[in-house]
Amino acid sequence: MKRVGIAFLAAIAAAGVIGVSANPVPSSTQAVSSKPSGTSKSNANPTPFVIPSLQEWEGAKGQWKLSAATRIVVDAAYANGGALDAGNMYMRNPSNLQQFAATFQSDISAVTGIDVEVVVSSKYGKNDIFLTLGAEKKDPKLNHEGYLLDISNKGITVQGVTSRGSFWGTRSLLQMLILADEDGYALPQGHARDYPNYNERLFMQDIARKPIPMSDLEEYATLTSFYKYNTLLQHYNDNPAVQVKGVMKDWQEKYAGFRLRSDNPEYSMYASNDTAYTKQDMRQFQDFVKARGLDLIPEIDAPAHSLCFTKFHPEWSINSDTARGDWLDLGNPAVEPFLKGVWTEFVDWFDSSEISIGADEYDPTKGDLARTFINSMHDFLAGLNRTTRMWGSDVRLPGTVEIDSDILTVHWEKSYSDPNALVARGQKVSNLNAPDAYLVPRTYAYEDFIDSRKIYNLWEPWVFDILDKTNT
Repeated sequence: MKRVGIAFLAAIAAAGVIGVSANPVPSSTQAVSSKPSGTSKSNANPTPFVIPSLQEWEGAKGQWKLSAATRIVVDAAYANGGALDAGNMYMRNPSNLQQFAATFQSDISAVTGIDVEVVVSSKYGKNDIFLTLGAEKKDPKLNHEGYLLDISNKGITVQGVTSRGSFWGTRSLLQMLILADEDGYALPQGHARDYPNYNERLFMQDIARKPIPMSDLEEYATLTSFYKYNTLLQHYNDNPAVQVKGVMKDWQEKYAGFRLRSDNPEYSMYASNDTAYTKQDMRQFQDFVKARGLDLIPEIDAPAHSLCFTKFHPEWSINSDTARGDWLDLGNPAVEPFLKGVWTEFVDWFDSSEISIGADEYDPTKGDLARTFINSMHDFLAGLNRTTRMWGSDVRLPGTVEIDSDILTVHWEKSYSDPNALVARGQKVSNLNAPDAYLVPRTYAYEDFIDSRKIYNLWEPWVFDILDKTNT
């Protein structure tokens, strides 16, 4: 029986909010030549089924078989990574080729029950899988996550532009192994040229409204990596919907989640009692996701979604019956220094060069105050050598203060942001538009499941509304 001891084939059943998005590959690497998949050779192997589909395939005849004699051979010249690795990821110290090989080794064992050896060498044999870099020297138009895959009677070669690109090649091989005849684990011989069309392929997960154990987060990371997503966005603080104070008198008693547990008593009190992650937990998780080709972008959402703070400091909430209890009062001189202190405490927990500050669903009567706060946080994080992203809020936070165009905006709801206007003014936009790519299970406002058929047939990352193709 085939062993699939990893969560590759599990259905996505997220608690809270999840989403997917993509940003185009930069134009400098987008000029990729293309030819139809398939082959002109008679009786040659057809294109293998993998997700996402291989961009280009030239089939040959015959098969290569995995066996107990198979080794994963890491090119000694690139075992510690290549010169292009670090510049194309959000995370510092990305995994290198040898670390990716260890992940692949574990995955092969989980899928097939065959234990293969990892060795570092410049030589490989017909039974081996050879991981190497330098694809850009053969193929200058291949973008930084692209790879060349060759399966022949001389062995398998995966050659990436970066270590992460080579890792995506191992995901293709792993999918082929899952679908192969388990009596022989035979893979079709041929040559693939594969690359992503979009530079950021993001999976966002709200882990604040409901507790999620770290083991589940690792399964989600494994699953998204399997399908060649390259970015996780984790939302660490939030609360179920809070109505205005005049209606919800007991707002301070409502559940609020803050999932980071500091040992600093100034911030430890905000950590959720049911589930919160320590600095060591996050260190181990980041190492785990790095070894699966993923970046992790952390988010602490403010000044709204902040009941985890206002329930301890009700004097920091907006003093009005028409304000929500989870809105911090940006007019209070204690609030912004506090939030900068929060990020000062936690920013070094994370290897990411990009930080999400949230900044959505705030009091629409305080638009310029919120916009000023957003720009101030952007400048503050720049001083910590971090870039900033936020949730789209430009429509619901009207004002005359321009939000800094260097801030990446995650578009999620057209009543909150106008993505076309943002693009027109030079803003970077990541598309998580509802209801197509953004869902909140078990609520009336959003879908329970992503409609995969609709996404496949109609959606593209540059389509902000499937029902209105002019809105692109």
